[in-house]
Amino acid sequence: MSLVDHEGSVEYPYSKKTVFDALMEAAPKIDGLELDSADEVSGRVTFKAGVSLASWGENIPVQLLEIAPTRTQMKVMSSPKTGIMFGGAMDLGKNRRNIEKIISAVSDVLSTKPAEVEKPKLASTVSTTDELIKLKSLLDSGVLSQEEFDEQKKKVLAQEPIMEPTPEPEQPKPAAAPVRIESEKKDHTVTYLLIAFFILVIIGAIASAV
Repeated sequence: MSLVDHEGSVEYPYSKKTVFDALMEAAPKIDGLELDSADEVSGRVTFKAGVSLASWGENIPVQLLEIAPTRTQMKVMSSPKTGIMFGGAMDLGKNRRNIEKIISAVSDVLSTKPAEVEKPKLASTVSTTDELIKLKSLLDSGVLSQEEFDEQKKKVLAQEPIMEPTPEPEQPKPAAAPVRIESEKKDHTVTYLLIAFFILVIIGAIASAV
C-alpha cells in the first residue's frame, strides 16, 4: 500500500456469498463508480472511477474474506491511477469518499436481508441409548413427567438413523464331492468256455468225418 492509497474495511454478519450478491446488487447504484470486474470464487471485485476536478481517476479493488460461515470481511482500497505525481496526492478526499460509498451501499442492501445464524453442529458422539438413559433419569428424579418423557423419547428415536441390516457374509458352498464313474466289469469266463467247447465239438466232428 503506497502513500496515496486509501483503505477501508468492514465486517458483516453474513456469508461470503450473501455479501458478494449484495455488492453486485449495490454496484449499479453507486454514483461515480463503474463495475470493472467481479469474481465470486475469489471474492474479488474491481471498480473504476473516471477523471474529475478532484481526481485523476482511480482503481478500487474490493476483496471479500470469509472469517466464518456467517462472518465476512470486506476490504476496499483506492489507488490513484497517476500515483503520487500529477495530483495523486491531492485527491481532496475523493478517494476516501468512494470507499465510504461502496461500504455504505453494501450495508444498505444487507440491512434488508434476514439475519444469518450458523447452524450448531450436532454432537455425533452421543448415542440414542445415552439420550434415553438421560431421559429415564430425569423421569425417575421427577424432573420430567411421564407425558414429557414419552414426547422426548419419540423425538430421540425419530432422530436415530435407520440402520440397514448388515448382510451376513455368504458362507462358502462346500465343494461338490467328485463323481466317480467306474466302468462295469463283467466276468466272461463262462462265455469263453462255451466257445471253446463248441470249437472242440466242431473239430471232433470234422475229424470223425474224415
